[in-house]
Amino acid sequence: MATEDARYRQSSQYQLWSFSPSQLAAMREKTNAAARARIAERLASQPASSRNTSAPTSSANTPDPDGASTPALPEFLTPAEEALLVTFYVSELLRAGDHAEMTDEIKATAAAFFRRFYVTNSIMTYPPTEMLIVALFFACKAEGAFPSITDFGKTFGRENPEEILAGEFLLCQGLRFAIDVKHPFRALRGAVMELSTLPGIEPARLTAAEHRAREILRFSPLMTDAYFHYTPSQIMLAALSLADRGLAERLITETFHYVEPPANNSGADTPASSGPDAPAAPKRTAPRSSGGGGSGEDRAQIIGSHIRDKVLGAIEACRDMLSKELPERREHWTNRAVIKAQITPIRKKLNKCHDPERWNLVELQRARREQASRRADSEDRDPAEGRGGGKGGTLEDDAAVFGAPLPLSQASRDPKRRKVGGEAERKGLDDPFGPPL
Repeated sequence: MATEDARYRQSSQYQLWSFSPSQLAAMREKTNAAARARIAERLASQPASSRNTSAPTSSANTPDPDGASTPALPEFLTPAEEALLVTFYVSELLRAGDHAEMTDEIKATAAAFFRRFYVTNSIMTYPPTEMLIVALFFACKAEGAFPSITDFGKTFGRENPEEILAGEFLLCQGLRFAIDVKHPFRALRGAVMELSTLPGIEPARLTAAEHRAREILRFSPLMTDAYFHYTPSQIMLAALSLADRGLAERLITETFHYVEPPANNSGADTPASSGPDAPAAPKRTAPRSSGGGGSGEDRAQIIGSHIRDKVLGAIEACRDMLSKELPERREHWTNRAVIKAQITPIRKKLNKCHDPERWNLVELQRARREQASRRADSEDRDPAEGRGGGKGGTLEDDAAVFGAPLPLSQASRDPKRRKVGGEAERKGLDDPFGPPL
């Protein structure tokens, strides 16, 4: 039987969306650089009258060797500024979920979708205020709730459902169609049930720890990169450690408790193995490789002391990450002074440097539909050319992709011709049923 760790490593969350801190930082820098180059090219191709030149510029009016001046480009966001904006909009997403009275799982899934999307897509390319609502709507369906698009849009002031549906497939592409998100909420409930069976733990203490840990799980992992770096059980234990360190350490100690028994190398107590009265040697049985028992080596690999030390190290690192965004920080992200000092300047830069062709999701989807429709019409008018055969293409040309026809000898064809000809002469071409009996 595979362990929980082995099963988790087969999930899309681990295989597609688990990174080390250095890998995640490198991906965000690459996404930012690609967006800067793409947006700069599109802004440079626009006429000067259509661009807002009041924004801070990075290379405005710089003369080239020929004496001309390069187009005025705005100052782009840095990867750190993008990460700060993503965190701010996650807090707005959680507030929107509270406004719509969504469950903890739906809000957590939407936050995970939003963060994953902006790992490979820049916040300068697609509008975060629109993708925030799209993530919430798609998370409802991912968690088994299917609200009406009309009612859902009215909840957030969207009268046109197209404003939400326009970004749904775009979000799926950004998620690489991996919509399964594993959360630590059920793991917390299981840990509390396990702790309730241990002696010496007061129920009031356990209830208070569960309440505080769940409050942390609703906010802290979603506002940080914990889902990218740690497993759900590690996040749960880190939240429990923040709520009550003693209970978390007790649970870990009780779980990783295996101590390998000492080997019996002395022969002092070994009875003589010769003689007529010697006892029979016990039968050796193969150790079980799965189940509750298992061999000593297998148990040591799963619940040994060295594994406990590794788990404690991971939980302590995750605990430090979660402690930077405790639930009390909710007021920080809604404080007007903080928003004015930290968020507003970055949003002003974003208004100047966003992608002009992809910022309006409805227009982007409409343009793509028209392009696909024109492509389909052109293929219908000229099927051979639409299939890549070029003008004058024939069915024989299309069949050529399977190779040249197999060579048939003349002798293999003649009997069939003679048979067909003989039947035609015998039956007569005028009477389809042949001559009378």
